[in-house]
Amino acid sequence: MDKQRGKSVTTGLMGWVAVLWLSLMSVQAPALITGQLEKGTPRDAAWELLEKLGYQSASCDLVFLGDEDARLAYAEFFRADCGQAQLFLKFDNKPAAQAFLPMMRLLENEPALSAAILQPIAEFSFTQEGEQHYCSAYPWVAGDTLEALLDKVREPEQEAEYLAGIYRKIGQLLGEMHGASLVDADKPLAELKSYFVQKDLHSGNLKITPDNRIVMLDIDSFTTLEEPVPVQEAFVGNVLALFVAPKLNSPLFVDSPSAVAWLRVLPDAAEALLTSYCQTLVK
Repeated sequence: MDKQRGKSVTTGLMGWVAVLWLSLMSVQAPALITGQLEKGTPRDAAWELLEKLGYQSASCDLVFLGDEDARLAYAEFFRADCGQAQLFLKFDNKPAAQAFLPMMRLLENEPALSAAILQPIAEFSFTQEGEQHYCSAYPWVAGDTLEALLDKVREPEQEAEYLAGIYRKIGQLLGEMHGASLVDADKPLAELKSYFVQKDLHSGNLKITPDNRIVMLDIDSFTTLEEPVPVQEAFVGNVLALFVAPKLNSPLFVDSPSAVAWLRVLPDAAEALLTSYCQTLVK
């Protein structure tokens, strides 16, 4: 199974990277910009990181995403609006972006997959209350998460075709992802293993862009390149997370017209996801 493709990066991502490269004195940047911040609070660290990337604080607005969506208030997530450029800033107590570097190198040979997985631009460490923390920067992706999109659906049966199309694209993304690093690709499907597996895929970390592309937002839960994972096991786990939470488990198990409507469209959505996954994986 030949999964090698061209090494060109997608136009959209290249645009964002080009902006950052130009802002850094037009020298060739490493795959991931790293460094140390002096500030000791997330908001101050975010401003300092923007300056490290060449943005003037006077020309940027920093938005705490928890103020826009209460579901994001559990962590320090920010959007930086700097003129035409927008960045997503995320805080963690571990260097998640740096841990993703091996996958970024693998994605150089997978331009379509590269465009569907949000990749870090920079990650800087800082000290907060005596402990090491990290602030990472990503291109901002416009659109709704799958969770937010499902919240807007009032009559599922009338949008069944659209919903099936969304899940078909998710299945294709999972097939591309697992197929990008298969071990012994000629084995039967039940025996296939892959290094490229996301263990925490759910409707909150998938975004649907205005042009209906699917983008995976969370890189924290990708497996390492040390031990491959059975793709069948990974796929079943992803499907359960997508269809049993968080939006879909609330109407499904109660006696209501909404539950009946969702139950009628779910089989087609699940079939679309499964079919596109298998076709993409073994093509």
